[in-house]
Amino acid sequence: MKTVYWGPFITTNSMDKIRPELPASLTEGDLKEEELFQNMVLRPVIKMQHEILILRVKSYFISKKVIFHLMDKEKRTFAIESAFQSDNPFKKEIQGMILGQLNPEEFKTYLKYERSVNKRVVHMVRNRMLDSILELA
Repeated sequence: MKTVYWGPFITTNSMDKIRPELPASLTEGDLKEEELFQNMVLRPVIKMQHEILILRVKSYFISKKVIFHLMDKEKRTFAIESAFQSDNPFKKEIQGMILGQLNPEEFKTYLKYERSVNKRVVHMVRNRMLDSILELA
């Protein structure tokens, strides 16, 4: 892998990140293709993108002038749920951040279940942000 220096940034030719491994229990049993896709592809990608998602959600609240760090836990929860429930451009951006990490074969599977996968992505990222409230403050 060749290292490239570009201004203050250091990159490599390969932008591939290593996806985290999840417990085998998520892929065991009698699962439909869509559930396997969620557990074998979407969950690891969302976990891999965690820091980027945190930064984006923080930026979202700043742009909406939400003083997140001064809110109590109940109001923070409400703010996160509202963002993921009612702001369609924000939801599409979150979906794009996850779907952009798929390889061509994974993307073909996504296209088969596009509507439900989009809902799953938003739901899983929302839950991850709710579980990460302290990181968002």
